[in-house]
Amino acid sequence: MNLPSQPWSYAQAAALNHRDELMRFWLAAPVDQLEQLWNGGLGPLTKQLVTKLDSGTNFNVQQRSLRDELNQKLGQIGLTQPFAHQLLIALFLVSPPGLFKVANASAVLPTWLYLSYQELYETPSKQQAVSKSQTVLGSSKPAAVQTLGDFGSVPDPDFGIFPNSLDDLVGNRIQLNRLLGLSNLYYIDPEDSEIAQELLSLRRSLAELIKRSPEPSLEAIWATDLGDRYWALVRSGVQNEPLNSIDQALLDESTRKLSSDNGGGFGTPGAINALLVAMMFFKPGSMRVEAAEQKLPGWLLSGYQGVYEQPAVAK
Repeated sequence: MNLPSQPWSYAQAAALNHRDELMRFWLAAPVDQLEQLWNGGLGPLTKQLVTKLDSGTNFNVQQRSLRDELNQKLGQIGLTQPFAHQLLIALFLVSPPGLFKVANASAVLPTWLYLSYQELYETPSKQQAVSKSQTVLGSSKPAAVQTLGDFGSVPDPDFGIFPNSLDDLVGNRIQLNRLLGLSNLYYIDPEDSEIAQELLSLRRSLAELIKRSPEPSLEAIWATDLGDRYWALVRSGVQNEPLNSIDQALLDESTRKLSSDNGGGFGTPGAINALLVAMMFFKPGSMRVEAAEQKLPGWLLSGYQGVYEQPAVAK
């Protein structure tokens, strides 16, 4: 057990952003006391910290690693197990509203947790919504309510033009978080067709950037947040989606570059680029690199082994 470096208090947790401490608390909390702890004040504190997150929030390496581990664990055990509820609460603390979704939440979550999830992740923010009523002032009569009428749908967010190089993408927090958010949403609910189509489009754009990137620069690029986003996409399961003609052409081109029968293969220019593209299209278990320890660079080997040399987890 690691001893804490300093104490933290409930009174100062929000002001001092004690996010990690609160995550550790929920993960260690007794499962039969979760509802009481949530309703006793720690729930509102958790929600307060969640509302501080947005698409531009920069999480540290440990937080990103824990988020991925929590996602993976929840994917394995589902959301109906008691232990899943505290895993989910901890995941809230590193999941910005708008970039997180629980499929069929009302059916799989207990009421006390679903109501808070709904408030955080299914309710438009104050900046997105306008109150449908307001008090009429200047009257001696009891306050009346003036209906302002129906509202149009909230406009789709403007993500801007997708970068035209991996170097530009590394510095674009909006697109990086969009890539992570879509990958996580698809992993949770692959039946959401809108999420699937947007992620497929993003995969297509990313594949084109990877193809054009100088191979010697890939190691430094994959050491940034883009590397984490790439592996989130690869682990999302988006490879299960049917390929259109453009996607099939991207996959076929990458396969040819990796084939010694076509003058390609590892050790030839562009082979690592081709493998990075191919892994976004090949399902885990459907592709394997022979003697990967000899053929792949160290910065790529562990990620490849974690996805393609591990038994597939049934979802």
